Amino acid sequence: MEPILQVKNISKVFPGVKALTDVSADFYPGEVHTLVGENGAGKSTLIKIISGVYTPTEGKVIFEGKEMNFTSPGQAIGAGIAVIHQELSIAKDLTVAQNVWLGREKKKKSGLLDMARMNKETQDILDFMKVNIKATTVAGELNAAQQQMIEIAKVISQNAKVVVMDEPTSSLSEHEIDALFEQVRILKKKNVAIIYITHRMKELGEICERVTVLRDGCKVNTMMVADVTEKEIVASMVGREMGDYYNKHEHTRGKEMLRVENLCQKGVFENISFTAYAGEILGFSGLVGAGRTEVMEAIFGATKLDSGKIFLEGKEVHFHNPKEAIEHNIGLVTEDRRRTGLLLAKNIIENTSLPSLPFHAKKLGFVNKKWEKDAAKKYMDKLKVKAPDENTILNTLSGGNQQKVILGKWLAADSNILILDEPTRGIDVNARSEFYALMNEFVENGGAIIMISSEMPEVIGVADRVIVMREGKISGELNGEEINEQRLISLASITSDAN
Repeated sequence: MEPILQVKNISKVFPGVKALTDVSADFYPGEVHTLVGENGAGKSTLIKIISGVYTPTEGKVIFEGKEMNFTSPGQAIGAGIAVIHQELSIAKDLTVAQNVWLGREKKKKSGLLDMARMNKETQDILDFMKVNIKATTVAGELNAAQQQMIEIAKVISQNAKVVVMDEPTSSLSEHEIDALFEQVRILKKKNVAIIYITHRMKELGEICERVTVLRDGCKVNTMMVADVTEKEIVASMVGREMGDYYNKHEHTRGKEMLRVENLCQKGVFENISFTAYAGEILGFSGLVGAGRTEVMEAIFGATKLDSGKIFLEGKEVHFHNPKEAIEHNIGLVTEDRRRTGLLLAKNIIENTSLPSLPFHAKKLGFVNKKWEKDAAKKYMDKLKVKAPDENTILNTLSGGNQQKVILGKWLAADSNILILDEPTRGIDVNARSEFYALMNEFVENGGAIIMISSEMPEVIGVADRVIVMREGKISGELNGEEINEQRLISLASITSDAN
């Protein structure tokens, strides 16, 4: 079989940085070919060259036997190469059909939009995909998994021959991942070549045939997934053998730090009660949409509770906004770091100091520049942030280093309770290992961590105790040896009888 897409001797140089060096790979129809590598390995740059965002400094992109010189994503889409990005590009105020045909709208002879035709053709695609979504539904009413199905429907409507999926499962629960994989199998049967980017090693054996490892902008190897182990792939990525990167520690539970009783937010969650202790990582598990994030946002003062009580070290508190929670030494690492966790156009200094500015201002409210710079340097060194200096702009850093900056800003704010919402989403195995080590250090120094995670291996590998939520309620609590995949699935499942 001939490859439908080839990249040959691709190099890409940006001012001062060589992002790719002499990378070659072949992609075949009906096959899932995974690209893996640490953050900054060159995966995104290669995909942007394939999809017309960047032009290569050297090398060729060959599609269906012909050399291509794409200068825009539109040209790549026109040729049959489509990308489903990690950050979904859904217009939430438009219907499913309007999203599918956005920029390629069907029109009547009169020039008016032919909504009836777009609705019908979209519904035909959705029915072919065997997903229970109506073409006329407003996209904003759908959950993340359903919105991802819109992106796949868009790809099918474009008759794409090559589909790039960039971290497609990063915001999905285990149940929703199964539904996504079914769509991948449908695309494979249509002889579509799929280029799949993931940091979740276990997905390779489930869905992929071939894997290419990138490291420091260079191709390390291309292997058949069936011929290698997960450990061998990870070793190729990081250039050394890695043990258990969760590195689970035995923690000693200390005093009560946070207790909540019967928290309710009408239509979102109800009767939420739990306690978090010093020296402990408390995990929150459940399907996407179970209400975990919403509970933590309410505790942090970002949304209003209808009823319930919050206690810090035994004393009742009332947070009307996040500022009051920060004043009580609570930090929140949000689920979407790029949207709500960071100021991407600002530097490390400004991001690190942001929550603490009111507490370190000079007279008349002026920023204490010396404290700002010293704090940024301190936590850059402590957390081993890889950046030229503290003036580096955040959007130039890898995902793992961005996440370290977020952690640094809450450490600079003297947080003793950290709420981490999907803390390792989109970061590579080496950065994860470093992040878990920092979490262990934090609790061993007397802090308390509440970690929301949709990845069961992460919950099992990191948490001392796990609370599972289902449809806005706590469905169970697991300790020690009880924390296993079967129990987590049972408690999280909508059809479960588990208590």
